[in-house]
Amino acid sequence: MNNDFAEFAQGFRERTAKRLLEFEKTLAKAQDELEKSADKAMQEARRERGQVGRRQAVAQRPRYDAAPARSRNASGQVQSVLRRG
Repeated sequence: MNNDFAEFAQGFRERTAKRLLEFEKTLAKAQDELEKSADKAMQEARRERGQVGRRQAVAQRPRYDAAPARSRNASGQVQSVLRRG
């Protein structure tokens, strides 16, 4: 009976050690994936923050639209003012 318990205890220790090693491997893998995911999220946040900053900078710049197109007889107003003088 004493021998049976010693065998059981030894088998229990071996199984427990194997399970613990598997758990540690799984935990390390999960931590690596989590770190990669966090790094990726931070990079995306930086990229988005940079794009928002560029959009805001573009929006804050004054717009210089092209001068309105003049019709052929637009110079008539100028000539009439000159004639008055």
